[in-house]
Amino acid sequence: MLASDIAVSAEHDWVTETRLLINSHLDDLLTSSHPSPVNAAMRYSVLAPGKRIRPLLTLAVTDFLGGAHDAAMPVACSIEMIHCASLILDDLPCMDDDRERRSRLCTHIEYGESLTILAAVSLLTQSQCIVASHDMLAGDLRLKLIQLLCTTVGPNGLSLGQYIDLKSKGDIPNPAAIADMHQLKTGILFQAAAKAGCLVSHATPEQEDKVMRFTTNLGLAFQMLDDIKDANDDGTNIVARIGVRSARRKVQDYLQAAHAAINGEANASVLQNLAHTFFRGVTAAV
Repeated sequence: MLASDIAVSAEHDWVTETRLLINSHLDDLLTSSHPSPVNAAMRYSVLAPGKRIRPLLTLAVTDFLGGAHDAAMPVACSIEMIHCASLILDDLPCMDDDRERRSRLCTHIEYGESLTILAAVSLLTQSQCIVASHDMLAGDLRLKLIQLLCTTVGPNGLSLGQYIDLKSKGDIPNPAAIADMHQLKTGILFQAAAKAGCLVSHATPEQEDKVMRFTTNLGLAFQMLDDIKDANDDGTNIVARIGVRSARRKVQDYLQAAHAAINGEANASVLQNLAHTFFRGVTAAV
């Protein structure tokens, strides 16, 4: 398990304060000198209350590696824009056909389908523009980050994961295949968030390996927790196949593996605290 002596108040303060900074930065980035319906739909989608776990992960990795928050923040926000774009596309009638997201109406219910699609496309392009114009980063680093974001979204990333989910219509044959699909829909963006923190902080290969092992297990735990919450769904829910007790054990195993990947490293507590904040209580007795 994660270290029992983690200071709950400190971890809560870091997450709370950093989330507020992320929200403020997102607000600034989406404030336009020429407001439009597209911009309004973008703001509605992105500024809805959210956990911000992906940008928090980028910034926690930056802290872990001794990088600069000012350099990492715009990149973290660009990843959150990609995440939000994927959510509003996910919710469309031709995709998952949902009505609510983050405790309010989905963007396509509030703004209409056509405007929602334009907002999603604009968020994806805006995420690239933010990185391209980030003058605190060297040109070659900006190119690496843009390539990372494009690969994450593209035909072998989020887009493929959504296609597999839609094509299967919930009929994925086994837990391993479900896990592969979840890696493309969920895990790949976690990994991009962590990789971005590594790039901005000029991580060594050894440091990056530790961060990515931590992040892979964190992403698996996060998806498993999501499936536990939706355990009554058949479809592409692993928990529906393996049972809640087994799923809780897997969450425990993933979090232990995440902790082990960075155990003993200087500044490891910032990543451990982030994991502990989001998973506190879910590994209770199985």
